[in-house]
Amino acid sequence: MKSKKSKIVTAVFTVVIMWLSLSPANADWKSELITKNTLINCIDPEYPPMEYYAKGTSGKIIGFDAEASAAVAKELGLKIKQLATAFDGLIPALVAKRCDMVWTALYLSNKRLAVADGVPYLETGPGLVVAKGNPKKITDLSFDLCGKSIAVQGASANEQILKDQDKVCRNTGKSGIAISSYPKVAETVGALLNGKVDGIVETDVAAGNIATSNSKKLEVAKGYFPGDIQFAAYLLKNSALTAKVKAAVDKLNSNGTLAKIAKKYGLDPEKITTLASQPI
Repeated sequence: MKSKKSKIVTAVFTVVIMWLSLSPANADWKSELITKNTLINCIDPEYPPMEYYAKGTSGKIIGFDAEASAAVAKELGLKIKQLATAFDGLIPALVAKRCDMVWTALYLSNKRLAVADGVPYLETGPGLVVAKGNPKKITDLSFDLCGKSIAVQGASANEQILKDQDKVCRNTGKSGIAISSYPKVAETVGALLNGKVDGIVETDVAAGNIATSNSKKLEVAKGYFPGDIQFAAYLLKNSALTAKVKAAVDKLNSNGTLAKIAKKYGLDPEKITTLASQPI
């Protein structure tokens, strides 16, 4: 028969082993939620067709990202709360735990992955919106941009693309790029319509929507533009919720739910990312 002391040691050892084996993957993920039974998503609703207000500047937030994130919440048995957040405050809001997830057309990037987990869901890439007829004849994002004036949303990956190319232009003896950064995409469109810039660098999905909405004055430039970039949903670093969201996205991809939402908003369902081989 074991002594009382032996039983205590065994019990303590068992507790220690259980504590050491506890990881984000098998932790109680629901306990991480800011609000019980609710998935709070930080979203910047000024980016159609990905996310925007149904009534222009008010009303329900709709768009691919809004509906896709709501579908993920439903798959997890949760309610969804879309928290409107300024673009440059999205990741800071996640890190500060004001939201559980950021699903709002953000590129998958190493900079963001340094502070958060990423779950890719849609292939995309930068595009260029120009005046009708492309008077400056810009057909790529390299030396065609040297000496041009280009608008872009500030604090975005597209802004960094322009900054990197500006250095290349200058280092090779060419004129630099006059970069005009704006807080909102709508402001970049206004700058182009008013003749202040020669073009707008924006993601392909937004570029197409901008051109369609201003079809008499603007168009998407035709030419070579890199397209091996992905949009990703972001969650807290090493969060137990990450694996749950990834599994939900996989299922919604497999059963056609995301493809249906993509078609509704004029997106190519073939660009929905298959996650099986994608690291978090």
